[in-house]
Amino acid sequence: MATCGVQTKAKVNTMNTGNSDNLYVAILAGGSGTRLWPLSTPACPKPFVQLGPLGSLYGGTVDRAQALGAAKIFAVGSGSLRQHCEVPGVEFLEEPGARNTAPAIALAGARAWRESGGAGLLLILPADHHIPDVAPFVQTIHQLSRVVSAAGALGVMGMTPTGPEVSYGYIEQGAAEGEGFRVARFIEKPDRPKAEALLLQGNVTWNSGMFLYPLRVLREEMAVHTPGLWEASEAWLDRQDSAPYLAAKSISVDYALMEKSSRVVLVPGRFAWSDVGTFHALHEFLPKDSAGNAGWGPGRVEDCFGCLVVTQSPRALVRGLKGVAVIDTEGGLLTTPLHGSEGIRAGVEAILKGP
Repeated sequence: MATCGVQTKAKVNTMNTGNSDNLYVAILAGGSGTRLWPLSTPACPKPFVQLGPLGSLYGGTVDRAQALGAAKIFAVGSGSLRQHCEVPGVEFLEEPGARNTAPAIALAGARAWRESGGAGLLLILPADHHIPDVAPFVQTIHQLSRVVSAAGALGVMGMTPTGPEVSYGYIEQGAAEGEGFRVARFIEKPDRPKAEALLLQGNVTWNSGMFLYPLRVLREEMAVHTPGLWEASEAWLDRQDSAPYLAAKSISVDYALMEKSSRVVLVPGRFAWSDVGTFHALHEFLPKDSAGNAGWGPGRVEDCFGCLVVTQSPRALVRGLKGVAVIDTEGGLLTTPLHGSEGIRAGVEAILKGP
């Protein structure tokens, strides 16, 4: 059975290797609930679902933010997510409406500016990532903070590719910049032949969607590339005037800012990471039995190999399958090959839309 709720660790040991008094973390929360349906739903998007032994992705993100010893942690999202996002140590920052990541980041930046007077760093973390080993994540964030501070630049964490993945964007590294690199260009999600060619090129990483911004640089670059967006965020924070924010273009920070700015640096992350965007990705990170099966629930599994099985009833039998996801919850039933499970979206949207 899919459970919606967030559990964070009661106490997280801070692995801070530097001064994080000026570090602010914004966790971007949201989602339509289609990518891991029927575990996730519109009422309980992917970050907040209890994924068996993995727990919730949002809970893990909060734990990582706390491990950094941040001055303050914000969760940014629509009002409907408040009940999921408000956990100890996290301030919920409500958007007047969902406008994609560029407006959400402007809102978080304006809020952090109030706390720091513009002297801080703002770390952007998507709510739906899984990183099993916190220590190298913390070390990479501190490395990136040194690079962005020295260069006066916007920062992105690039993940070292493990294969020709077509569901991520890529970043081409340029010249060395201290402990990192200048960004030469951002590359849209490729088809498989292009992804294979990029890996042969050798100087690319996946775009993780994790960013680190000196607040003054973020405000300056937004003034150039997204004029009015910072002021729209301030209008909402100061006067609860939602009109400018709702009138802002719904656009990702990648398109609005990162691909346009000439002041962007990168540090590669070399640790296990996933946005758990498919059942295949979920299967990869779960513990498995001797036949490669993973999952949870009271049902019975026989003669299956490499499967992901989630059941809600002991009167469930899954038998004789290979490489298949079987997900049975109160909200629905899904069976799909694990390879290619990213293709469920259209069918799920049709089900949710109804007859």
